[in-house]
Formats: sequence, C-alpha cells, structure tokens
Amino acid sequence: MSGAVFLEGENTDLRTIEEEDLEFLRNGVNHPDVRVFMGNREPQNLDNQEEFFEEVICGDDIHLMICDKDGENKGIISLKREGDRAEKLGEIGIWVHPKFHGYGHGSEASEILVEYAFEHLNYHKVYARAYQGNRPLQKVWESLGFTQEGVLRDHTYTQGEYINVVYYGMLKGEHK
Repeated sequence: MSGAVFLEGENTDLRTIEEEDLEFLRNGVNHPDVRVFMGNREPQNLDNQEEFFEEVICGDDIHLMICDKDGENKGIISLKREGDRAEKLGEIGIWVHPKFHGYGHGSEASEILVEYAFEHLNYHKVYARAYQGNRPLQKVWESLGFTQEGVLRDHTYTQGEYINVVYYGMLKGEHK
C-alpha cells in the first residue's frame, strides 16, 4: 500500500492514489472487461496514466484507490463535483479489476463514498450511470438505494454499436 488511507470500511479502505499506482491503473483500464464499460477506445500506456494522474487525480475532484484491508489494490472510485458549489451535486464512478469482482469491494467502496458525499461534503444529490450491459454495476447502485432516473438511448458507442446509458440518483434524505 502506498497511499494514505482516507476512508475506512469494514473490509475495504479508500486511499489516496499515488504515482506507484499507475501500473495498476494502466492494467485495469486496458482490461477488456473494464474498458468496454468505460468507453476507452484506445490503448493506455504509462505515459497516458501519468497524464491522467497529473491532470485528473491531482485536480479538484475526489479519486481514491479501492483496497482490501491488506492494502491490495482492487480498483478506483471517483466523486466528481457537477455544477457550481451551490448545487451540491456530484457524480460517482467506479471500476474494479475483474479478478476482484464478486467480493463486495465495489459495493462497500461506493457506500463509503456516498456517505462521505452526504455527511461530510453536504451534497444534496449524488448520481451515477451504467451502460445498459453492465448489470452488475446497475445492481450496485440499486442495492445502495439509488433510483433509476432515466435512460439515455444510444448515448454512447462501444464495441461497434451505440448503447443506452442508465442514470441513477440519490438525494441526501434518501440515504440510509
């Protein structure tokens, strides 16, 4: 584990992303089961990940590494501020490396970050999206209490076709 733990859960911790994590990030976003749901259309190398680190990770939004209690990287989760500060609105996004699917790290990480958004940042609303074929991610949002708010038809292009994107939202008062 290289970054500092920022938020803790029962089985999952969220920590800062450091330059030492770039290889893990590169390998994750290039994995066919990850990139298809991220819209990555071009291969990513370490230079791309360094740019991502400098421009995005070190920017104003929150980006955290998902780890187990032993510090092993599992994926990345982000909370992007949308609109101006008065709106108190953010979008949550996540990917977990496929070899760690099914262990609950993505669900727990999402719950931790949603709670942080509402309780510590005083967000009014958090929203998320999932590609139509990403039923596991849709189940994560639904299990956390997000409400499906709409479907944008043929909203993104992946694997040679246009597909729908499903949007979910949760208001602060709806958070358990």
